[in-house]
Amino acid sequence: MKSIGFSVFPGWKEIFERQKEMILKGEELGFSEIFFGIGRGVHTRSSIEALANAKELLKIANKLGYYSFVDINPSILEELGASPRNLSIFKEAGFSAVRVDCGFSVDDILKIRDIGIELNAYTFPEDKIEYLLRNIDPEKVKATHNYYPVIGSGISIKELIEKSKPFVKSGIPVGAFVSVPSVRSDTTVEELRDKNPRESARILFSTGVISRVLIGDAHPTDEEMIDLSKVL
Repeated sequence: MKSIGFSVFPGWKEIFERQKEMILKGEELGFSEIFFGIGRGVHTRSSIEALANAKELLKIANKLGYYSFVDINPSILEELGASPRNLSIFKEAGFSAVRVDCGFSVDDILKIRDIGIELNAYTFPEDKIEYLLRNIDPEKVKATHNYYPVIGSGISIKELIEKSKPFVKSGIPVGAFVSVPSVRSDTTVEELRDKNPRESARILFSTGVISRVLIGDAHPTDEEMIDLSKVL
């Protein structure tokens, strides 16, 4: 089943109110997923502050029935005083799942309980998928590809398909990110960077391995969100 979503970065204060609008607008348009980025970066100085802001957004999102997942890595967990065995801070905040990015072993992932898991579809080892699913509830597992902000750094359609096939074969839904023309930054597939989101989503869904498409760019226009919604 196809689904669409978008990304929010709660530590980015200048667009915080816009992100609230996106959550409300998105629900009206059929969006059902939200990716949260809370790691330190250009617009986020503190994961602690970003998580606090995320809670406010999640109150809105959860009332509207969104599936919301958050990127984590060892440095984020250290800052928040969390660990793979203890991710209660994210569950209590209202997240549906955590996306385990680089820095976690398969055994680390197996320690995660009581919250959904998003695997990194590009880096998670193919030969460990079945082992993981034998030792964890398969219903709580999904996978998403990375997005690549720098022009020329995205992966190809061929790579996307090759990396996604093992997950799909194992019954794991796979997602990818698309950029929007007003930003042209956070896309998974390089050759889709300059396309409008509906066309990008159409191409991704046609691969047969992608069932989830999310806007990676932080603040798409209403028109760009409407454009993607037309793929449903």
